[in-house]
Amino acid sequence: MGLPRRGAYTAIIIVALAAGAGWMVLTGPYRIWDRGAFNPDALSSSERAQLSELVLTVTEEPQEAMAEARGRVWAIVRRHGAPPAAVRHALEPIFLKIGRGPRLFWTDARQALAEQRPVKSEARMQWEAELMGEGWLTLAQQQRYDDFMQQIALGKPIESSHGMEIAIDERMIRAITDSLDDGELRGTVAELLTPPELSDRD
Repeated sequence: MGLPRRGAYTAIIIVALAAGAGWMVLTGPYRIWDRGAFNPDALSSSERAQLSELVLTVTEEPQEAMAEARGRVWAIVRRHGAPPAAVRHALEPIFLKIGRGPRLFWTDARQALAEQRPVKSEARMQWEAELMGEGWLTLAQQQRYDDFMQQIALGKPIESSHGMEIAIDERMIRAITDSLDDGELRGTVAELLTPPELSDRD
């Protein structure tokens, strides 16, 4: 999770982490947006899994992934018939919580690399437990990151779907964690929760 904002390494690891998660294509008519609040509890487990994957993706690579991710987010939430302001009010705190996971992961990864053993800090365990309890993190997502941590701890290169391999080293992890801060996360989440037709940054 969570790579430097720029550079060749970023896309490689994002592809590696996203492998197996996939994107679900949403079809069917949209509901006409009406007035009122947006209730996140109305989202299905599949919709929550897709949304959490999108948040994690843009947290790690906002510039390259934002346009597609935002389109997919709004394809999901528009089905529930709430206005954009209500959607943002309801989902922003949830997305911020999800988006803090990459920094927790890479902080653990730095220790794992140094000690050559998988590490899961109490903070990351709590993050996982809360999101899984609320239906925003699946067992498959958790297992994928546990497997990735194991590879880092063993010093194994990570293979992307492009057939490229890259070894994770301490310098890279330090750069990743330095790039993940709350200010950028808040900006990324705000942009993700801006409907595509209202954004002028793509």
